[in-house]
Amino acid sequence: MDNLTHGLLGLAIGALRRPDAVGGPLSATDKAVLLGCALAAELPDLDNLLPAENSVVHALQAHRGLSHALVFTPVIALAATAVARLVFRTARTGPVFLYSLLSVHLAHLLADLWTGWGTRVLLPFSDRRWTLDWTMVVDPWVTLPLLAGAVWAWRRKALWRRALLVGAALSVAYLGLRITLQGVLSQRVRAASPGAERVQVFPAWLSVTTWRYVTVLPGEYRVGTISLGSGPQEERQWPRPSPDALPERLRNLPTAREALAWARFPLVSTAPRQDGGSELRISDLRYHLHGEPTLQFVLELSPEGVLREARLERGGSAGELLRRWRTRGR
Repeated sequence: MDNLTHGLLGLAIGALRRPDAVGGPLSATDKAVLLGCALAAELPDLDNLLPAENSVVHALQAHRGLSHALVFTPVIALAATAVARLVFRTARTGPVFLYSLLSVHLAHLLADLWTGWGTRVLLPFSDRRWTLDWTMVVDPWVTLPLLAGAVWAWRRKALWRRALLVGAALSVAYLGLRITLQGVLSQRVRAASPGAERVQVFPAWLSVTTWRYVTVLPGEYRVGTISLGSGPQEERQWPRPSPDALPERLRNLPTAREALAWARFPLVSTAPRQDGGSELRISDLRYHLHGEPTLQFVLELSPEGVLREARLERGGSAGELLRRWRTRGR
C-alpha cells in the first residue's frame, strides 16, 4: 500500500484506544499512542533505502523483506515507541507499545497483504509471498475516507476520535465490498471455464466493479476482464511456458530466479542483442492491460551470459497507461 494510506491507517488504529480523559484534553499518553501508531505504520518501508545490486533485486528482495515479517514487528513497535516517548516524555510505555504493535500488523502488514505484489510475512522461515489481491497498491477509495476523517479530526479537535474511526469504518466497508466482488466474479469466471486448472481475478486500475482475470488451462493462459454487469471478456490467449523454456544457465541466474519465483502467471521471452548478448524478459499476466503484460523484469546479458543490467519496466508512464486504459473496448 502507499505510504499515505499506511500512515492514515496508523492514526485510525491509535484512535481505537479510549483516551485517558474522555471529552477533555489529550494526555501525553494519548498523543504518544497516536504518534507511535503512525510511525509503526510507516517504519517498515524504510527498507526502500537499503542498497541492492540492481532495481530488480531491490524490488523483490530488499523491499518487503524482513522489516515486513511477523517476527520483526516487535522491533518496529519498539522503535516507534522509543521515538514517541522521546517526544512525549511523561507518556506511559505500555499503551504506546501495544498499540504500535497493533498498528504495524494492521496498518502495514495487512494493508500490504491485501494488494497484489505479495509480502513475505513468514521470513526468515519461508520465502513465500502471500497476497489477498483485494486492491491495487494505490486505491483512492481506501485512502479518501481515511484522509477525510483525518482532516475532520484536525479541524474539529473535539471530535477527533469519532472522525478517525468513521473514516476507518468507511474504508473497511469498501474493502468488504471488494472482497465480496472478488468472490462473486471469481465464481463467474470459473463457471465460464469448466476445464480450467486454476482461475484468479485481480483488481483493475481505477475501477471498482471491473476486474482482470487469468484462467490457466493445460497449455495456455486466457486473460481478460470481467465486470459486475457482464460476463468474462476474453482479451488474449498466451502459451504457458514449459519448466525448461529457459536454458539452465539463465534459470540459475540469481536475479532471474527471483523474478521467476515472484511471477504467478509467468511469460518468458529472450531476444538477441546487437552486441552478441541477449535480453531476457519475465512478466506476470496478473499485471495486464487489454491482455498485454505491463509490468516486466528486463535482464540484459553479455555474450558470455553475465548479467549486465536488470531493470523493472511498468508498461510506460502513468499518462501512457491511462491512455491505454481509456481505449478499452474501442
